[in-house]
Amino acid sequence: MLMSTSIGTDRLQAWFGEQHWAAWVISGVGLALAGLSLWYLIVVKALYLGSVVGTGPLELILKIIEVLLLASFSLVLVYGGYWLASGAFEGRRLWWAGLWTMLGLAGVVAIVAFVTAFQVSQGEPISEPTLIQEMLLAAGGGGIAGLLIGVSTVRETVEAEDAKHQRDTLLFVNELLRHNVLNGMQVIMANTDRLSEQVDDPEVQRLLDANENRAETVVDLIQNVRALVRSVSGEVELLPLALTPVLSDEVEAVRQAYPAATVEFEAYSDVTVRADELLPAVFENVIRNAIDHNDADDPHVTVRVETSQDRGFVRVADNGPGIPDEWKTEYFNAGEQGPESIGQGLGLYLVDTLVERYGGEVHIEDNDPRGSVVVFEFERVA
Repeated sequence: MLMSTSIGTDRLQAWFGEQHWAAWVISGVGLALAGLSLWYLIVVKALYLGSVVGTGPLELILKIIEVLLLASFSLVLVYGGYWLASGAFEGRRLWWAGLWTMLGLAGVVAIVAFVTAFQVSQGEPISEPTLIQEMLLAAGGGGIAGLLIGVSTVRETVEAEDAKHQRDTLLFVNELLRHNVLNGMQVIMANTDRLSEQVDDPEVQRLLDANENRAETVVDLIQNVRALVRSVSGEVELLPLALTPVLSDEVEAVRQAYPAATVEFEAYSDVTVRADELLPAVFENVIRNAIDHNDADDPHVTVRVETSQDRGFVRVADNGPGIPDEWKTEYFNAGEQGPESIGQGLGLYLVDTLVERYGGEVHIEDNDPRGSVVVFEFERVA
């Protein structure tokens, strides 16, 4: 209760701050509308036209609706200024919301005034209470419409600026990784190789091998992060790409890297999808994982392309230990990995992020009789 009171007090102090004159204007319009509405309902409706007592049910309902509309318009504008002053936007942007509120109010009132003047010029009788009622409703509705447009416009501007800032930050991180971290790790790996050639002590050799393995892990991590950064930053453009050449190249590269494993590729028809130059990294991660985590005496991986009328499917099946059902989804989250893995748990997260950007989906199924199947589903394009 005390915390709620404190928060309310802070918002009131912000409302009366020097930087929130635009919020005052919006709430002031609401208060002015409320005052005019009370004057209209008490003086014009009650005294000039008579009280609601003795009127028919339909007239009573219409008057109740009228009162509710005028009260709602006033309350929304008063609270709108209070909400904006409570920290929704900075002072400079509050003026845009206030300006849109006044433009909406003035615009709708001007339209109603023009229509009324046209009706009068045509000889149609317009009573004074009816004119006041229409003007009040027009002012309230127009002010709220302008406020909503202003808030939406300012919010879109803020989001666009935030997105640009995030993109610039990601691009800076990408350059930092490429020029500093990655180049430094490559120097470390090269020096480790040179030392290994000159060392005869088995214990020292073991330590050098451990350093080299860890360095390779870090390099793989950097490559994954760079690919992820390039994807989410929109640095690369999505274009129609044929799956068969990409998969064929990746399968051949894996065969050369893992000569003890059997990697088969089956593609009876080609599929074109919307992707970018990072698409090979998607399949490379999955195919290499299928071999790295395979405990069979003869590791076997089959990469198959299938098609339907409007979808393309890639299935990467292995004869490894399989994945428990509770981990089939978790493995696609950042940092999730098996206890025997020495990586950083970004491989499948990278896969899922890229495939989602391509408008596709990826999930894991059980293989028969043993192992797992990673299933990619893409939308086919001409």
